[in-house]
Amino acid sequence: MKLLQLKEYNSSTDVKSNDLILLKRYLDKQGLSDAFDVTPDKISASSYVGVIRCHNLQIEVLPKLLAGEHDSDSVILKNLLYMLSYTRKMKIKSDNNAKLSNSKNPFLEILINEYATSLFENLRKQTPKTYIHEQNNLSYMKGKLNFSKHIKYNSINKAKFYCEYDEFAENNALNQLFLYVSTLLHQITTNNDNKKILKQIMNFYADIEFVRISSQKADKIKLFRNQQLFQKSFDLAKMFLSHLSIDFSRNKIESITLLWDMNVLFEEYVFEIMRRKCPEISVAAQKGKRLLIEVESSHKRRNTFVDILVEKGNEKIIVDTKYKKFESLSDFSNADVFQVSTYCLLHDTKKAILIYPQWNNFAQPTQICHLNTPQEDYTIQFSTVNLQKDLKVSNIENELMRIINEQ
Repeated sequence: MKLLQLKEYNSSTDVKSNDLILLKRYLDKQGLSDAFDVTPDKISASSYVGVIRCHNLQIEVLPKLLAGEHDSDSVILKNLLYMLSYTRKMKIKSDNNAKLSNSKNPFLEILINEYATSLFENLRKQTPKTYIHEQNNLSYMKGKLNFSKHIKYNSINKAKFYCEYDEFAENNALNQLFLYVSTLLHQITTNNDNKKILKQIMNFYADIEFVRISSQKADKIKLFRNQQLFQKSFDLAKMFLSHLSIDFSRNKIESITLLWDMNVLFEEYVFEIMRRKCPEISVAAQKGKRLLIEVESSHKRRNTFVDILVEKGNEKIIVDTKYKKFESLSDFSNADVFQVSTYCLLHDTKKAILIYPQWNNFAQPTQICHLNTPQEDYTIQFSTVNLQKDLKVSNIENELMRIINEQ
């Protein structure tokens, strides 16, 4: 297995041409052709981060804007995991993964460890049990008698009763899911600690029936009130199943795709901070409005969605996040300005803010411009937020409130 580590927007030629051809076919099939630019002699990462395994190639991509120039990959990884946790994409305790951050596949190994440790710790407290509907031909009466089947099977043998009953049992769909996912992850992980914990889980489930479970079947499993302890393990198990391509005939994992678009993650992270930490303002994400109205019929066409709409008193402000380099006004994109200008027209406001991640170790001062119109009453503000420090203890909400108040 060839292991390749990249930063977003970086390239590598250290991959066999045949592996790159197979990877390109896989990406096209999965609808992920935007995640990498693949040619027969080079692979280039885009804004997608995470891990992907295809045939004999495994690639891990980390964001380069989540740490300072001289910080280690462990800092980047810690901030990425915190952002994923904060936006509720997964529940991860980023402080507990310092040891795993130096492994060969840190991102994947940390996710496996989060699943395994959470499940094993909770299994030592409680085993998930549910009522399972059973039908059996018994030598004693249990539950209620199934008359049609009782007559069919026991017309001669009067000592038997064909019964229907609910059994409060461990051999249920949830435990079968945990056993199946743990078995698959045991094949993937190369970390000895993860292998040990997963093996302990598999031994704990020695009496549980091994059942192959698809992601569609896993989505139909529901946690009961007495099983909420396992919510984190359950969410991670479903995530793994939905992102693994499995050869069911051999219980072998053929591919892994755990990728997140940093453009989307950055937008959701900024929104969540504003929603939770900035009570002075009202915020709405992906506020939609029709772009066109037909003159003859008044029929409205094509929704357009603003990233974040802020309401501060009677004032509305368009907030659009852009996960790209911005060091000065020379870096702004015409398309970005056209976009927020359209949002302003549709939402009846004349104020917009474009927020970028800080590109280097120096904070960029906020810059405010007017649209070049006769009235010059449309203002567009360009601001950056610092994602290159420990996000868990940073006061990024103060940065965002300062940005909003400067408009």
